[in-house]
Parts: sequence; C-alpha cells; structure tokens
Amino acid sequence: MEKALFEKEEDKQKEKPILTQKTALLNEQKKDSQAEQPADKQGNILAYETRLSGLLAFQKQLVLNGVFEGEIYSKEGTLIIGQKAVVRAKVEVDNILIYGQFSGNICVSNLTELKVGSEVVGDVKTKKLRVEEGATLVGKCECIARP
Repeated sequence: MEKALFEKEEDKQKEKPILTQKTALLNEQKKDSQAEQPADKQGNILAYETRLSGLLAFQKQLVLNGVFEGEIYSKEGTLIIGQKAVVRAKVEVDNILIYGQFSGNICVSNLTELKVGSEVVGDVKTKKLRVEEGATLVGKCECIARP
C-alpha cells in the first residue's frame, strides 16, 4: 500500500515538469503573438461625453463617440462615427462608417457606409456608397471614380 502511494506521488512529480513546460511554452507563444501585432493597428477613440473641436488628422482608424466640430483628414484611414456621436465637420478620408449624427460635407476616396439609424445632412462625394434601410441622407450625393 505504501509502495502504491509512493508511486502515485512519483507520477505526480513527473507530470509537474511537463505541465510547467507546457505552460511556459503557451506563455511564450502568447508573448510572440502579441509582439507580432503592430501597435499601429490600434485605433484612436474619442469617447462618449467628450467634446473636441479643431483640425483632426489620423492614420489607420478613428472612432468618434463624442461630439466633434471642425475638420477631419486621413489619406488611408477609416473614420467611424458611433451611434451617440454628433459630428459637424468637413471630412476627407479613405473610408467612413456612420452610425450617429453627421452634418457637413464628406469626401471619401473609397467607401461610405450609412448604417441604420444614422442621420447625415450635407453633401457626399464617394467612390462607393452603401446605405442601409433606416439611414437618412439629406443632401447631394455624387459617386465618382476619384474624389
């Protein structure tokens, strides 16, 4: 009986280094995968209840959930206007997705999407336009090869 207990303890001790090695390997893989993700893929966010005005330029992605008034520029970025956002601006970006309220003129070199519940007042120049049922657009829309 004592021998059986001793053997079981010995087996458990043999398993621990294997589990520790597996855990170390998983942690190492996790660190490697995090290191592979470039920091520039992270977006910028203007949080809800935040107010900002002026000239705004960005790369990659910008999410506006607050209130913004001014001008927004990005040659290669995507602007996302959140559901509770209120934006009054002149916009020139690569892509734009609008969920909230926008007033002003938009010039987009690729895709403009007006999501259900969005309200856009102003002129839109874009290469591609996608409007969901329930979105509102008051203004002139011009679909062009190059804005």
